This record gives sequence, structure tokens and C-alpha cells, in this order.
Amino acid sequence: MYSTILVPLDGSERAEIIIPYVKQLAQKENVHVVFTQVIEPKVRSAILNLEKDRNLAYPLQNIDQVQDYLMGWKHQFQQQGLSADILLLRGVAVEGILQAVEFTNADLVAMTSQGKTGLARALYGTVTSGVLNKIHCPLLVTQSQKSEKLPQINQILIPLDGSQRAEKVIDYAVIISQLYQAKIILLQVVRRGYQTTTIQDLDSEINDESVAKDIFKRLEQNQEIERIKQTREYLLDIRSQLQSQDLTVDAHLMYGRPIESIITLANDLNIDLITITNQGRTGLSKVLYGSVASGVLNASNRPLLIVPTSQ
Repeated sequence: MYSTILVPLDGSERAEIIIPYVKQLAQKENVHVVFTQVIEPKVRSAILNLEKDRNLAYPLQNIDQVQDYLMGWKHQFQQQGLSADILLLRGVAVEGILQAVEFTNADLVAMTSQGKTGLARALYGTVTSGVLNKIHCPLLVTQSQKSEKLPQINQILIPLDGSQRAEKVIDYAVIISQLYQAKIILLQVVRRGYQTTTIQDLDSEINDESVAKDIFKRLEQNQEIERIKQTREYLLDIRSQLQSQDLTVDAHLMYGRPIESIITLANDLNIDLITITNQGRTGLSKVLYGSVASGVLNASNRPLLIVPTSQ
């Protein structure tokens, strides 16, 4: 599945929360892990005095200290029989991480959504959001909530929207499911901007009475039922395909706002990993703030595997 995992760190315990996930993957997949840190100027912006500061070189963090820190993780992994190396860069974090991806030919970046700065994960412009907007390989993200328990992946949620772009995440989820013997949960949300999220039983036929009556107060009944029937058939088809691979699969159809619905189901089922693409049916650029992937990243407290549609 993966050959090289890039792990950006910043010296904080928060950033290190991703490491147990990386270690598990490295043990299961025998991949090469590269610990990296971007050494940024201590002063990233300031008003220059053109007479005094023309030749000013801003001081950097202690390179030896950062190297020793990364070497500590490298040695820890190597002592457990895992392949590991380090990479130091200087500059701005997002650009540095993207450069490290290209330099190492990493096929997965694993990081925590919030590091040393302590900025809320919902703040657009954070390092994780910046990387998400520009990266061309899968991104595994955990939230900055430390747990004493080892990571467990027993249930994987795959939100879909009926598009081939969104389906690109399925192969990644299947491999993880096979590695961890995890159950796959399929989800598609019938978008309703005003509707309270409800769940439809896919194993029952769709009819007038089985769909929330509130929908029919605002839309033509036949048109809405047909759309829901098509969604049901689509989910059942994907479920059948995955079950034919000896996977344990369940499927849910929900009404409401996609981000809210994904998070609601993830919380209700205690999902261990959400897998999602960063661009779906809409065709909107993945850099558009407010996309489903960005929204789930900002609002969820669960690990996410985000796969670019370029994959």
C-alpha cells in the first residue's frame, strides 16, 4: 500500500500524537518512515528599517537540537526493527513539507492537525489545512487529543456521493480494512440544507411512508423518492461489491448537510477512521475552503485519511 511515510513534527507532544498510528502501519506494511521538521525563522514577519536591517539574517532554531530530536525517533523505530530516516528543511512549514514529499517520494503524509502553535484546528490557514489544499498524495491526520490507548481501527467510514472521484478512496479503505480486520461503513448523504439528519434503512424498500414527511412539504414527492431510490441502489451495489471480497460492510443513507451527517454517524457508531477524497461530485477546486473534506477535518475529532482525487 505504502512504501514511504513522511511524518512532519515540530518538537511538540501534540505533533507526536500521530506516531503510534505510523508505527502500526510500519509494522504491518514494512514501510520506510521519514521524520521531518521544517526549521522556520524565529521572526516570520516584521517591519524593516531600511537603513539598519538591509543585510539582516533572521536567526534560525538550533539545528543540532532539531537533529537530535528527530534522531531520537529514528533510533526508536530502528530499535524495533523498522526502517526510518530523518530530513531537515528550512523555510515555511507548508512549503517545506510539500518539498519533503517530493524529495522523499513519499506516498503518505501522516501528521497531527495541531502542533506547537496551539491554534484551533478549525482555523483556516493552519499547516494541516495548507498541506491538504496542495498535497498530491494521501494525508493521514489525527486530532491533537492524546490518548493512553494504542490506536485501534475496528470501523472505517467511507462517505460517498455517487461520483467516481469520491470512489477513489475505496481501494485505500479496503487495504486498511484487510490490514486491521476492520468493518467498512458506507455512507451517502442526500443533501438537504434544512433537514434534520435522519437515517434510512437500506434493507427496506423505499416508499412514501419510509421517507421523512418533511421532505415532501418542500419538494415534489416522486422526484425525491426517485433520487433516494437511486442512492439506495448505488450504496447496495457498492456494499455487494465489497462483500464479495470477504469484507464486513454496512451502509447508511442519511438526509441533511453532508459534513454534519458524516460527523453525526461517525460519533454514533464510534468510527475509528474516516476515509474521504478532497473533491467529489461538485467539481469545485479542492482549495475551496468549505469543502466537505476540509469541513470534516475542522469539525471532527477522529482520524482522517484524505485521498487527493489526482491519485
